[in-house]
Amino acid sequence: MLFKKRDELDPNKKWYSIGIMTDHGLQDEEYDALIKRIHDSVENVVIISDLVRVEWDEEKLQTLSERFRYPTFSDPCFIINEFKSVDIKRERKLLEKNHKWKRLFGLLSPIEYMVAETKAAHDFDKALYYTDDVDNAIEYLTK
Repeated sequence: MLFKKRDELDPNKKWYSIGIMTDHGLQDEEYDALIKRIHDSVENVVIISDLVRVEWDEEKLQTLSERFRYPTFSDPCFIINEFKSVDIKRERKLLEKNHKWKRLFGLLSPIEYMVAETKAAHDFDKALYYTDDVDNAIEYLTK
């Protein structure tokens, strides 16, 4: 997952997160090449995540499928959401609330926070755009 510093985000600009979904995850070289291509073309992307299809709840995948009229889900496909820091903060607080003792003893790991943030950043109920082509994703973000 790649984050831009949230302090640098212009509140007057619309920010997005991109989920690159594959069946079994991307190789590091593939992921790095896609990230570079996206960041070289657009500036309003905060989070880019490698989403592994089999790790997602089947109900959420069904929601995504219905939302975009049953796409074929190529490997990889790109799912764009609007980035809302309030959703990220809410998910972090929910994680801390559900694991009070771990939080009290400082046992919540950065990975647990990343999972919560990924869940909030890539809420398929609120997905804006789906495509099988990185160029189409870039075009959508530059409009």
